[in-house]
Amino acid sequence: MKRFRSIFILTIFLLIPLTTRAQNSINLTILAGLNTIDFAAFTFTNNLSGAPRIFHVEIQTTPPGKQVMVGGNLAWKKNESSGFVSLVNNFKTKLFSAISFFNDELGNSTILIDHVDANSSVITENFKMGKPTGIYRIQLYLYDERNNQISETHQDISFLNPAPTISILSPQENSSFDVGNVQAQWTPVQGAAYYTVRANALQTAFQSAEEALNAGNPLINDKDVGKIETVNLSTLLDRQWVGGQRIALAITAYVIGPGGGSSLRSTPVIFNLNESGKNSNAVMNPDLVRLGNLLSGRVNQDFVNKLINGQIPAEQIQFTDDKNATISFSDFLQILSFWELHSESIISVNYQAK
Repeated sequence: MKRFRSIFILTIFLLIPLTTRAQNSINLTILAGLNTIDFAAFTFTNNLSGAPRIFHVEIQTTPPGKQVMVGGNLAWKKNESSGFVSLVNNFKTKLFSAISFFNDELGNSTILIDHVDANSSVITENFKMGKPTGIYRIQLYLYDERNNQISETHQDISFLNPAPTISILSPQENSSFDVGNVQAQWTPVQGAAYYTVRANALQTAFQSAEEALNAGNPLINDKDVGKIETVNLSTLLDRQWVGGQRIALAITAYVIGPGGGSSLRSTPVIFNLNESGKNSNAVMNPDLVRLGNLLSGRVNQDFVNKLINGQIPAEQIQFTDDKNATISFSDFLQILSFWELHSESIISVNYQAK
């Protein structure tokens, strides 16, 4: 009988803390539909009545309505390859009568934030992005009036959706088109406010698409085409192109949002312009077109137009240096290539017709 009584007493001793934990609990529930919220919704401060609802906190105590405090932390993981860093560390409310609440009810007359320790540099980085990005970990703790922790809960909110991309469907790599009919088409980007087009001619056989696109005086200089996803590139030209040239093309989508939005650039493609696209009445020399584009706005425009249209052949142009020594056309092309990459180095241009 004595042994039985000892076992019975031990059993009651173990059940007491289990029962207490069950009757003093805090549970965190993340609400659905968070794709459109901004980072400010994660703020832990007073007067959040206008903030969007992102989570619900359920508190149960014995007896109901006992005096409690809620504290916790907010951590952020930027991407899959990074670790968690603290955004908000050790925030805590003042004492309040235990009730369940939404995040936008923090800071009202019942639940007031007592103090918050924030990582200002990480918070600034998040505000600049505008929209929540990565994974946010919310940890909440329930304390009694004596500051003893009596329950805890945590949840992760993930915004690691697959990154949107933009791809050029046409022209395809190394495809060929007539000069006046180069149709470009690309994949749509959800939320894109507009698209821009950039294109430029490759100057050498070894130049990459990126090098051509980053060179000065592009043939199509980031033209805004609105929300359309198909366009005839020939209608966008800032400078004339001619048959025989190889063209690099890139499309950029701009998604407007808080913090300035973001831009997505396609992988560039290179396509060819058919020789058959040349002017039937004059033979246009691609190198003279390059020269004409460089001289445009610097000398007599009629002369520039004749260069571009093939009305002035290379044989009728004499190239000389500052000492009046004749320069061969091939040597001049090396100078021309330098000028195209460093147009700011041209101080002045003098033209004299003979």
